Amino acid sequence: MTRDPVALALASLAAAASAGAAVITGGLLALRIAFGTPPPEASAHVVLPVSLFIGIVVAAVAGWLLARAIPDLFYRGLIAALGVFGALLLAALAAPADALGRRLGLAMYLVLLVTLGVLAMRKARAAAAA
Repeated sequence: MTRDPVALALASLAAAASAGAAVITGGLLALRIAFGTPPPEASAHVVLPVSLFIGIVVAAVAGWLLARAIPDLFYRGLIAALGVFGALLLAALAAPADALGRRLGLAMYLVLLVTLGVLAMRKARAAAAA
C-alpha cells in the first residue's frame, strides 16, 4: 500500500479527467479543422459521439490504472467514475474556448489539458511509488 493514498487518489483523478477531456477536445478540434465552422451535420453526427465515447473510456481506464496501488477495488472504481465525470466537465469548458478563440482557442485549451494531465500523471506515479 502507498504511504499517501489521498495524494494518489487525487492525482489519479486529475490525470484521468485531463486525459479524457483532452481526447474529447481533440476530437472537436479535428472536426473544426477538417470541416470548418460550422461542420456539416453528417460529419458531426459521427465524429463527436465517437470522440466522446473514446474520451470516456480513456478517463475510466486511466483512473483505474493509475490508482492500481490502492488495494480496495471500490475506491479504484470510484476514482475511475469520478475521472469520467471530471472529463465531461472539463470537456464542457471546450465550448467557451471554441466560442472565444475558434481553432486557436481549442488548440490552446488542448495543450493546457495535456500539460495538466502529464503533470498529474507524474504526481500519481510518484505517489504510488512512495
